[in-house]
Amino acid sequence: MRRIGEIIAGQNRQIGQVMMIRSRWADIAGEVLAAHSEPVVIRNKVLQVLCDSPAWAQQVGMLSEALEKQLKKVAGVRVQKVEGKFGMVRKSPSRMKTIRPVCRPAIDPVDIEKLKDPRLAKVVRELASEAGICDD
Repeated sequence: MRRIGEIIAGQNRQIGQVMMIRSRWADIAGEVLAAHSEPVVIRNKVLQVLCDSPAWAQQVGMLSEALEKQLKKVAGVRVQKVEGKFGMVRKSPSRMKTIRPVCRPAIDPVDIEKLKDPRLAKVVRELASEAGICDD
């Protein structure tokens, strides 16, 4: 029999390790693999990684040894094996595609007046005045 405190302490340690691995997953697995996978749990010294397709799950399995080395090097976590499992991967905000605002083009009003086609001049004038402003 084990004490409840020992069980909870062991689970908290594993949760902490998984959170550390998740925060550095792109450094461990690489940007491409990280975009299609997510480490979820460590059970019996095996890191289980959820993948968004069976092909990526197979890729994780083939890269198991390299991922084990990277886990130790980058996150300081030792595991015996890394397994890929097929399932729904939740996209974290850092991996979600960012939407860039529409920026006002740098068009000089003098250049607009030089346009010979009045319809084109009107459209360009509207574009220059209605688009958002960016500070890139």
